[in-house]
Amino acid sequence: MNTKTLNLAGTHIAIGASLHKIFFGPISVLMYGVVLIAASLGFWFFGEPFKFVIALAILVYPVFVFHLFLEDIFMGNAKPRWTALDGDLLSFAIVRQLRYPRKISIKDLLDSVVNTQSGSFIVREMGREPEKFLLSIHQILEKSPELDPAQILSDARKTMEKLGRNRIDAGAILFTLFKTHEGFRDLLHESDLSIEDLQAILLWERYYAHFIEEAPFWSQKKLLKTFGGVGRSWVMGYTDELDRLTDDVSAHVLWRGLRHVRIHQEEQKQALRILEKSDLHDLLIIGNVGVGKKTLVENIAFAVRKYEREKFRAYTRILNVKTAELLSGVANPDTFLLHALKKAQDSGRFILIIEDIALMLSSGGEKVQAILMKFIREKNVQLIGIMNTQEYHQLVKSSPALDHFFEKLTIDEATEEETMAVLMEKTFVLEKEIEVRVTYKALRSIVKLAKRYLANLSYPGKAVSVLEDAMNLAKSAGDMFVTESHIREIISQKGHIDVSELTQSDKEKVLKLDEVLHKRIVGQEAAVEALVSSLKRAVLELHQENKPLGTFLFLGPTGVGKTHTAKVLAEEYFGSIDNMIRLDMNDFSTENSVTGIVGSQQGSTYLARRVQDQPFALILLDEIEKAHPKVVNLFLQILDEGHLVDFNGVKTDFRNTIIIATSNAGALFVRDFLKENEGIDHATFEAHLTEHILQQGIFSPEFLNRFDDVVLYHALSKEEATRVAILMLDDIVNEMKEKRGIDLKVEEDVVRSIAEKGYSREFGAREMRRTIIDTIENRLADYMLNNDVKRGEDVVIKRENLE
Repeated sequence: MNTKTLNLAGTHIAIGASLHKIFFGPISVLMYGVVLIAASLGFWFFGEPFKFVIALAILVYPVFVFHLFLEDIFMGNAKPRWTALDGDLLSFAIVRQLRYPRKISIKDLLDSVVNTQSGSFIVREMGREPEKFLLSIHQILEKSPELDPAQILSDARKTMEKLGRNRIDAGAILFTLFKTHEGFRDLLHESDLSIEDLQAILLWERYYAHFIEEAPFWSQKKLLKTFGGVGRSWVMGYTDELDRLTDDVSAHVLWRGLRHVRIHQEEQKQALRILEKSDLHDLLIIGNVGVGKKTLVENIAFAVRKYEREKFRAYTRILNVKTAELLSGVANPDTFLLHALKKAQDSGRFILIIEDIALMLSSGGEKVQAILMKFIREKNVQLIGIMNTQEYHQLVKSSPALDHFFEKLTIDEATEEETMAVLMEKTFVLEKEIEVRVTYKALRSIVKLAKRYLANLSYPGKAVSVLEDAMNLAKSAGDMFVTESHIREIISQKGHIDVSELTQSDKEKVLKLDEVLHKRIVGQEAAVEALVSSLKRAVLELHQENKPLGTFLFLGPTGVGKTHTAKVLAEEYFGSIDNMIRLDMNDFSTENSVTGIVGSQQGSTYLARRVQDQPFALILLDEIEKAHPKVVNLFLQILDEGHLVDFNGVKTDFRNTIIIATSNAGALFVRDFLKENEGIDHATFEAHLTEHILQQGIFSPEFLNRFDDVVLYHALSKEEATRVAILMLDDIVNEMKEKRGIDLKVEEDVVRSIAEKGYSREFGAREMRRTIIDTIENRLADYMLNNDVKRGEDVVIKRENLE
């Protein structure tokens, strides 16, 4: 039994809590109500309403002022104005939960912590209910008599300073316990959270405190929101034409307030410096979809209006141009735009935001472009254009004259930490709108899965989009909380890849994959083993995040099954041969063929488009040794970094692909070596072939080392060739059954004859395939042309038929 206690009697915070309880506790509020009702009835009875108002003011005003005093001194989160003891630094929210300031046990302290608004928030975002969490805490305390509330408070004070807080609040105390006490750490692990996750939850709790904080009704923000601003017409003329095709961003930007979470702050400062310049003050904001270009513009508008209000300057109107309406809803867009801009130029200072400037430049015609060029650098009209990287390269950079007129500001993708903060703030708004709860672990899953499977989109936009859709999905399913299964379903839809949680049937499919591959791939045990091991790591997400699921180089003579292995894998694991993207590297043998991989100004390439549309795929690079060295270097980047940036700056993600390169490198060496060494074992053959490839400079050691596995295919034995013949004949039998409904039967003597005739250690299965075409397919075609074979009939192929 823990007997150690804490005494807060006489501390400033305890005195403040006592005063608050005396003057604003339930009994006091009841007394105020009784007095107020009695006074109102008396004055009403005697018909003295004016005296009633005076009396009400005399009664309420001192109470109101005294409450402000208590709030300012004790109840806020500001740093105390006195030299504080540990107890004085306790937050008011915790102290007011305590029944008595003397002899506070560790249990009393932690009960008070969890019952505060911030404590409950932290516990819920850990994925636990406060009541059950308290029961778990009580069990820990029973086993931990050494816990001293005074020592906990002292340690929490140090934690408070590290967390950058002014008071010892629920977050500081809980963080201290979870970090230092084994029993509490176990609670954290049970919730599948790390100490870093807990820090993130504490940050979220701070955002929540800001979100629910209400400004007083007499504050500048509240008054501005209620009554709006005045004086626009005193400093600006009328701009009816411009108003017709624009939205005024600056009209209400101040009362909407500034986000507590702001990213791209350095870029915002740079943008403001550009807008203040006397020349070259037109701005082009460049960034991929989702990086936060529009949000940055809103923050710029807020900063401009706030600065002008503080410095008593004439307001700048910041207008968002409706590009589509201008181009399609006006008879002569160029004439209309020219007239509107001329009038605006004489009516004050304007900043025009053109979110669809790419549409205006590509569809507006030369006259519209000429008008834009005319007003760039004008004193009273400034432009902020927004476009993605590819649009910039295609429409602006290709035109040096146009490119010269704009100052460029490139917006990079937000970090994971910044994205998490954006999600935290966005959650508060969406929870009120959609009425579905989101836990920290759900946000953590969004950031993790969006990074892995939506790499062609950008943070924070892609994460916010997943959050909104997952919340709507949860609501439509009647669920109160967003779970990882909701998130995975949305990611699967957006990424065109199945990332649903691994079911038992999925596990069984992967476990049986080696058995399936062995049935269809003859004699290449090393290849099957390497592929299956890679796929097992992939489905459990144990592979390196920044690389493809698996990368393999298949080396060996012709006809041993290298390409066949890739086809079988595409069918059995990826679901269809259509999920294999095959590139014949003979087509990339010249230096100019590099554009076939990185694209050109006109757009992306076949490979990039296929991977963007079908991110979960198998890529087969057939005969990689035929590719030009510069093309090979591009694939080195893909193998190493898991992505490729094309000519226009567009990044294509290859991390959800398996890449197989095949090569006949050393084919002549293989032919001669096998003739001279018929009975050689596989290991010796592999060593000699690898040595030959490196000596001849066909591939560099660096190239070979970029692959997860270099698999050497050996020549087929006679027994293996017979199995290959059976598989090929099975394909013909199955095709005849499926397409024509004819039962084709092949006698064993035929199989042995084909295997004997078609066996070639030098050309492998290629020779076997030719033999089957000559002896089976051609003769079968002749037979069916000469005989009326109907659906359901049997056709038997005997050895004598082939003589």
